[in-house]
Amino acid sequence: MAVEPPGPLSPLSDWIDWILTVLNQIGLYSARVNVSDNPSVGSTRRYASTRRERQAEQTRSDVLAAAVRLFANRGFAGTTLSAVADEAGVAVETVYAGFGSKKALLGAAMDVAIVGDTAPVALFDRPEAQRIGELPDDERLPAAIAMVGRVYSGPVLGVWLAMLEAAARDPEVAGWCELHEQRRHDTVARVLAIYEGSTPPAEVVDAMWAVGSMEVFAKLTRQRGWSTDQWAEWIVANFRKLGA
Repeated sequence: MAVEPPGPLSPLSDWIDWILTVLNQIGLYSARVNVSDNPSVGSTRRYASTRRERQAEQTRSDVLAAAVRLFANRGFAGTTLSAVADEAGVAVETVYAGFGSKKALLGAAMDVAIVGDTAPVALFDRPEAQRIGELPDDERLPAAIAMVGRVYSGPVLGVWLAMLEAAARDPEVAGWCELHEQRRHDTVARVLAIYEGSTPPAEVVDAMWAVGSMEVFAKLTRQRGWSTDQWAEWIVANFRKLGA
């Protein structure tokens, strides 16, 4: 079967792979060289494979960054996979191949919106959070809440609202929202225990999980005009009262 050559702008490694494939098909290359015995050919193919993997990772990152922007600004219904593809500069087939559906792309975009990139590292396992743990005791919790406020001020709030929009009609997305909220509850308990030095009562964790939700943040900052700093100070003050 004939093999289509790479495009004129394809990297040299793709042309090398194509040439080797064609030569093998017509029996010339295999008659003269055993590829497995030629280290330079193996090295070239490994390089080509690694390069393609890097390109695929970059494409995935570009698609997710575009999805975060569009879901945050347009919501779930207002965002199409075609629009995401245009924003990312890729074919819509690439988006379908990578994610399969709009709701799957939304779920992945939510994870990226929380931490800001595609690395599979939780927010409070990242360097900034680790540095907070090195602060004096009375500065840790305010710094942690301020960090959360900066996250909430970014696109994650809009993406979360898109998640809730989709969840109203899709039970699977509703399940994802419940899972996110359970994880946030667990994170609240963990943060309070680490940065305050002891595990607070369950009622305190529940209360902080409730008042620290993105919905409350949106009401105070978008509807009532609070600054992110005001919100963060209010959250810390509430914890001090609840933990008194």
